[in-house]
Amino acid sequence: MTDLILPSNANYLNFQHRLPDKRLAPWVQCLWSIGGTGRLAEPRTEKFYPDAGASLSIRLTSSHPIITFCFNRHTLIETLDTTAPCLGIRFKAAGAHCLLGLLPEAFTDTHHRLDNELEPLSLQTSSLQRPRLQGLKPVVERLYQLDSQQGLRLLETWLLHRLESQPPSDSRITTIVQAIGELQLPPQQLGATLGFTRRTLERKLKREVGVTPGQLVAYSRLNRARHGLLETTLPLAEIALQCGYYDQAHFTHAFQSLAYETPAAYRKRKLSQIYKA
Repeated sequence: MTDLILPSNANYLNFQHRLPDKRLAPWVQCLWSIGGTGRLAEPRTEKFYPDAGASLSIRLTSSHPIITFCFNRHTLIETLDTTAPCLGIRFKAAGAHCLLGLLPEAFTDTHHRLDNELEPLSLQTSSLQRPRLQGLKPVVERLYQLDSQQGLRLLETWLLHRLESQPPSDSRITTIVQAIGELQLPPQQLGATLGFTRRTLERKLKREVGVTPGQLVAYSRLNRARHGLLETTLPLAEIALQCGYYDQAHFTHAFQSLAYETPAAYRKRKLSQIYKA
């Protein structure tokens, strides 16, 4: 089962994606592009569900590129514009911190501009306080001359250079996040096996992933439930048990609190969009 669930309006958005080089796979879910149609069209909205991952987006407007970063702890409903190309990187939990030094909590639930981070260091800012975005500015400038697939390959190459120049020093958080995502063991038990006390694990997750252990479990259950609703015909009660909810009522309440719709409504909406495509 792939982690990627395509956008509802994938064809309309001219959505394309690229799975990362295996060296980047622990930290990057995919590289993606939308738009570039050059035509005005009816605005479309899309839901972006929380999974403890984050997105770096590069919108190639005619006047200048707009570079943003977003870490959503809640489901975001956004109107997407397809007139100008937009390329991006979807990081897994802790991926943006490990590869780029970005702290998720500083970029919560809205798109924060990173354009100023590409300028030379000021006298008031030390290199230790800046995210590791070296070499991104010339990459962005080259994107204007490339098609979407070439652009995604170029972004991947830039990430590989970042990985080689400053490899992540501690892989334990990545290991814990992956194990929590698979809903194997309680987070505290996983942390203890890797030498973390409960308090240390909570502090490191909050800093490097942006969420608590409990939130990470909730996002993992939501992700697994969304796949189950789309890829199987199992009744809600059975999906609930497979995803670790107590019963169907618990499943419905937890799902609705994160996704802003019930599991039944989500399944009906997404399947109707698939059949119309």
